[in-house]
Amino acid sequence: MKPFVFAKWYLVIILLSITTISVASSGLKKNTLKVKINEISMLRVIIIDKIDQAIEMRHDLEKHLAELQVEIRSEQIRTEIISHEAALQNLRIRYNLSLVQTLQAYITLLNERIDYFQTGNERLKFLIDQIHDDLAIIDILKDMEIQNLIDRIDMVLNEFVPETQKQIINATQISLQPSEYVWEIVSLKPNSP
Repeated sequence: MKPFVFAKWYLVIILLSITTISVASSGLKKNTLKVKINEISMLRVIIIDKIDQAIEMRHDLEKHLAELQVEIRSEQIRTEIISHEAALQNLRIRYNLSLVQTLQAYITLLNERIDYFQTGNERLKFLIDQIHDDLAIIDILKDMEIQNLIDRIDMVLNEFVPETQKQIINATQISLQPSEYVWEIVSLKPNSP
């Protein structure tokens, strides 16, 4: 075989090998990104479920809060209590004010968790959109760009997966408003209907 023909065949074999490696690498990249889409999608389902649970809990707490406010106002009218100090002397009002404080704290905490999970869900949706964009141009993306995307995805997954395994709210994290503040919000003012 002539050296020129041999070199030509050798070059063809090298080009075919590179093409095969490139196609295999492209397929591996696509599979890796598709796995990440599945991971993100499953996490989004869990996050949406957490949001729904938190919204339902908040609704129940707000309903109970409204009932307590009516009860406090009824007792206030019945006993003709106007001041916070006098309200604290009434056992029923004092107990209900304490419950209102606690419910408001839980509602605040639930709102924070709902916001957190909604933001996380939007971040995850953005990552899925970015993966779909990258899949459309996968053959021209460099391995480093794909790895950077995968690293960002893993960082977000590592943040939110542990959060989805926790209780929606943690009672140790609540912060109660002062009783005087709650009384001002809940009580009927003199000369009000």
